[in-house]
Amino acid sequence: MAVNKDKDLHEKRLQEYYDELVPVFIPRPESEPEDSVTITVNGKNFQILYDTEVMVPRYIALVVEESKANKRKADDAMRKRAGTKSLGEYN
Repeated sequence: MAVNKDKDLHEKRLQEYYDELVPVFIPRPESEPEDSVTITVNGKNFQILYDTEVMVPRYIALVVEESKANKRKADDAMRKRAGTKSLGEYN
């Protein structure tokens, strides 16, 4: 019984962590005509204005950060294929 109680408490704290509101800022891409971006997680939609700091649940902020990291990786891969250096390689 104590194990289930501990597991339930852990799951509750974990859910509270992911639901906590945190600031997020998404710069507007140069080629983007829209004023906002829509992020969908598990059927919940969040429309976030570009160039504006907004408070969102942490799980949305984590999606935004993962998206930024994936974009950097893709940009670096494209630079390598093109034979140019990434920003971190100019030393």
